[in-house]
Amino acid sequence: MADDSPKHPPAPPRVTRRDTGDAVVVERRKSRLQPPRLYQVVMLNDDFTPMEFVVMVLQHYFQRDLETATHIMLKIHHEGRGVCGVYPKDVAATKVELVLAAARRDGHPLQCIMEAA
Repeated sequence: MADDSPKHPPAPPRVTRRDTGDAVVVERRKSRLQPPRLYQVVMLNDDFTPMEFVVMVLQHYFQRDLETATHIMLKIHHEGRGVCGVYPKDVAATKVELVLAAARRDGHPLQCIMEAA
């Protein structure tokens, strides 16, 4: 079935008009889009959450392989915190909520936060 909805023409580029007496000069200005601000998802160490659970969370929610997940888990264990990944704000917030929900569901006090990168 054909799409019969009306198509809107693309928006024209931004232009600046300068009047220099008897002539008008039109200049194009490029609009610059900023890349989205990134946020680090950080897990914090506690003395109760099993290391195996942290590794499982890193593999499941952050798509880390076993070796990388184990390395991040040991960094969290020894240094008190570890960066799980860097994402745009909405993605980072979603990952934090997923990790916290999994920890609560399994009865662990694991803490996960996001910080501006």
